[in-house]
Amino acid sequence: MYLSLILKRKMRKRIKYIHLFFSLAVIWLAAQTGFGQLTFQQKRDSLHDKFVADSAHIYRDKKIKPTFSIDKRNSFIHTSKKISVNVNGFQLGVDFKEKHSFGLGFYSVLNTQTRRVVDDNRGSININLKIAYSTIFYEYLWIDTKRWAIGIPLEIGVGNYQTTATDSLGRKVKAFADTLKRGMLILGAGVNIDFKIWQWLGINAMGGYRLVGGNEPNKVNFNGVFYSFGLQVYFGELIKMARVGIKRTHYWHQDDKLFENQNRNKP
Repeated sequence: MYLSLILKRKMRKRIKYIHLFFSLAVIWLAAQTGFGQLTFQQKRDSLHDKFVADSAHIYRDKKIKPTFSIDKRNSFIHTSKKISVNVNGFQLGVDFKEKHSFGLGFYSVLNTQTRRVVDDNRGSININLKIAYSTIFYEYLWIDTKRWAIGIPLEIGVGNYQTTATDSLGRKVKAFADTLKRGMLILGAGVNIDFKIWQWLGINAMGGYRLVGGNEPNKVNFNGVFYSFGLQVYFGELIKMARVGIKRTHYWHQDDKLFENQNRNKP
């Protein structure tokens, strides 16, 4: 009696396992049969839908993304006359929600014009000015349409300047007071405008004003406007276009294979 009860329980367990096995087999077979029954056009549509989904994923808005840009500006320094200078630099930062940009900027003033003063003992003295500074910047994207983008950039930074004095023979004039390296504080604000010609190329114009605090050289004023104008290449968009192009090529290859299989299976 006891042995018979144990055998019955074992048989019930085996029947459960056999039933589960056949159920899974039927589900798998149904899935495979359903896939195999897709028409040629349905398979092509499935490939196309996957390509569209992958492209949308590449172009999705990202909450945070890194940025890098080359920042070349024109500006002025005031001495006995207004002198045009080139400000060369670059920015490293992040974009937050496609609306806010912030990070660090690094700049130097090169190719400054030479100012000449008269010295009774040595004749004319050539004075060359070098400036280097770093900033923390923030830019709010005020307007962003298909063709136009207008931002409001703000920056605050610290740096130093150094003037080098040489006589008419190219020898340094050590006694010249402004040959020391001196620190300065920089504040700037402006407007940054982009007109987008294509998805990856545009025209950029920027203008603003710079305030400089510190012990400036004698009769030299660093305060002044800055501006830039030129072509803007959106490297991030170029990378996205390249990624979508790779996906498209892969999609075309899969689509060609479908046509080959379709023609092979024709009677």
